[in-house]
Amino acid sequence: MRLSQLLENQLWDNLMTKNKGVFYRGTAGEGKGTGLGALGNGVYLTWTEGMAKAFAQHVGGVVKKFKVKPGLKMADAQGPEIIAIKKNMGFESWEFPNDPMFGAMMTMELKDKGFDGAVSDKPADGIVIFDPSNIEEIE
Repeated sequence: MRLSQLLENQLWDNLMTKNKGVFYRGTAGEGKGTGLGALGNGVYLTWTEGMAKAFAQHVGGVVKKFKVKPGLKMADAQGPEIIAIKKNMGFESWEFPNDPMFGAMMTMELKDKGFDGAVSDKPADGIVIFDPSNIEEIE
C-alpha cells in the first residue's frame, strides 16, 4: 500500500471513528444542499455540526444528521488520484472549477478507480458520498 493510500485511509478512518460514522449536512428549504461538485457529484457532508449550521443559516434551511456506512473507499482531495484526474482535465491541483461537467467527470473517474467518495481535510469542503444508498438520515 502506498503512503498516500495510508494517509487518506487514516484521515477517513479517523473521521469515521471520531464521529462514530455520523456526519452533518446543512440543507436548503427543500432538503437539497448546493455545491460546486469540487470533489465530485453526490451528497456532501461535514464532520462539524457548526459548519452545517452556518450553511443552513445562510440558505434558510436546516441541519440534518446522517450515518455513513462503514468500509467505504474514499479518495483524498489532495491525493494523487484526484490530482492526476485534474491534470488530465487541464486543471492545477488547487483548482476547483465551478462547472457541472467537472463534478460529473471527477465522479466518473473516481468511481472507475473503485472509490465511493472523496474526503477533504477541510470541514468546509467536507466529504462527498457518490451513492446516496451509502448514507442514512438519522434523528
